[in-house]
Amino acid sequence: MLHQSLTPQDASGLLSLIGIAALFAFIFFLIRRTNLKRLEHSKTNPASAARPYPQPLSASEPGSTPNQEDIQAVREAYEQWKTAYLLLGDDGRSEFLRGETYKRGLRYQITSTSLTQGLAMFIQTQMAQDGDNSRASFERLLAHLLAHPSQKQPALSSWLSMPDLPTSPRLDPDLHAEAWILAALVTAKAQWGGLERFDLEQILQERSTALMACLREDAENQQPIFSPLLFNLISRGTPDPLWQARTETDWRKLMPLLRKTDGLPDRRQALSLLQIGLEGLLDPQNGFAERRDLVFSRLKRVPLEGLPEDELEAGFSGLASLSCCVPLSLLASNQETAKRLSTLIREAQPAKQDSLGACLRLIALMSLTGTLWIE
Repeated sequence: MLHQSLTPQDASGLLSLIGIAALFAFIFFLIRRTNLKRLEHSKTNPASAARPYPQPLSASEPGSTPNQEDIQAVREAYEQWKTAYLLLGDDGRSEFLRGETYKRGLRYQITSTSLTQGLAMFIQTQMAQDGDNSRASFERLLAHLLAHPSQKQPALSSWLSMPDLPTSPRLDPDLHAEAWILAALVTAKAQWGGLERFDLEQILQERSTALMACLREDAENQQPIFSPLLFNLISRGTPDPLWQARTETDWRKLMPLLRKTDGLPDRRQALSLLQIGLEGLLDPQNGFAERRDLVFSRLKRVPLEGLPEDELEAGFSGLASLSCCVPLSLLASNQETAKRLSTLIREAQPAKQDSLGACLRLIALMSLTGTLWIE
């Protein structure tokens, strides 16, 4: 048997490889330790919540007190929501809500949308407690949005992102999602005063300006999504008559759809009905009396026999649609619809990939307990 001896050159090369491997291991260790320190820093610097959950500022009946069992049910739904859908990014400094999973070749690809991110940020402002991790989570969700800018407006976010890809494609923004993101930033300012990692005022200004530019750019071709509550909230921080003008324009586009369709509201109608219901609950003095008959008649045409299992359209489930109807049902004179809807929503179990339905269900549950607030 022949034995090949190790030459000095071989030994030198082997030592070089070992040295490079050790260097990479050391660099990885430093990065990991830095990320862990940052996470620990956020935990050891808890934020003080100006409006800790539950804030009974919007009870469905004036003077009513939120039921403790309902409050506990919301807390449990919130914890389940975080466990099932909220994922930490590879960098340790961002978070995203997992959406649908697609098979691409031999691997599965996780997606996330700016709409679920915006709703998640809004939920964190609502559920915050003194000294908890809500603000840190809010900032990590925001970090994900900032890391995935849109193609059209870099200050806005791509409507879809792929968190586990090194580079996610830049796509157009979802303008309705952007309105929710701005609303979440405004409520974050009311809840915590400011953010630790980001300049909240600067981001608010940049995103509101960019959203306004998009609304001005192509008003005729955009999807009519009636957003009176969000646009009114945004206008308080960035006064511009276009916010109110946009609301009226979208309402005129939406009216024919509400008159003609039956069954569960599709994505466009449902998100608009959610806005109308929340405005009636949280900002009743703003008034939309001329719209109520039409939206209530649309609500009457929603089937309430059970929770449909199939998606109404891509990424929008029956649970999402029914959840959007809950705030509006609380304003109806006939409370039978509200009772049947609340039973369906309370008993519903969101699908594993339905993070949007889970977000909207959680907002619906907050509406039912009367604990939603908006600045």
